[in-house]
Amino acid sequence: MLKKLSLFSALVFTAFTTGACGQLSTKCPAKDQVKTSVKEFIPQDFTVESVSQLKDIKGLCEVVVKVGAQPLVFYMDGEGRYLLAGNLISLKDKKNLTRDRQQEFMKVSAEQLKELEKHVNIKLGEGSKYLYFITDPDCPFCKRSNPLVEDWAKKKGVQVRVIFYPLPIHPEAFGKSVAVICDKKGFKEYAEGYTSKNQCEEGKKAVEANLQLMNKLGISGTPTFVGMNGKMHSGVPTEEDLDKLVN
Repeated sequence: MLKKLSLFSALVFTAFTTGACGQLSTKCPAKDQVKTSVKEFIPQDFTVESVSQLKDIKGLCEVVVKVGAQPLVFYMDGEGRYLLAGNLISLKDKKNLTRDRQQEFMKVSAEQLKELEKHVNIKLGEGSKYLYFITDPDCPFCKRSNPLVEDWAKKKGVQVRVIFYPLPIHPEAFGKSVAVICDKKGFKEYAEGYTSKNQCEEGKKAVEANLQLMNKLGISGTPTFVGMNGKMHSGVPTEEDLDKLVN
């Protein structure tokens, strides 16, 4: 997602620091201290959402930052001198504590929801409930998601608002996205991989604006779903995943 994020994975230091009398420190660095310490590793603007002492691991603090709507979770010692990146797994119950914590913060603000609404390219279905489907016409995981989303939306009476986000790894996806917009096609044509030579300026500008918004929100992959309640889901969803976005 972030060009320098891989540095986090490489920077695995000893995260524990001793305090007085050999006891582990139970304090955590302040948010301002965290931001100053890690800003060179995160090239985009970010906010420090939470800094808290891990309940079961004394001396280790959990840090949650957000780049746009994307949460990142890592760990620091109480003095803020060392950083530990990677997944923290509970061996007792086999839970990925890092991933679970990220999911808690996977949410956009009311203002970001309003911004997403301005970038909707096509819609599927009707209903008072809705979600945003951020997709790439050539993404294999999006193609797997299309029939699942269509069936779910029809069954639950939910409107799907589609935003095209063609990734650089799919060189034809940008043109396909533009063609659907310019030729005023719908979900059916998008799902079938519709393309044409109609690459109107209106369509190009719309897709370029989408790319800029996704970069701002820190969304780097497809499919990504954003619910009317602000919650997010990345990857091929289940019905239960989609239900959580509109309830």
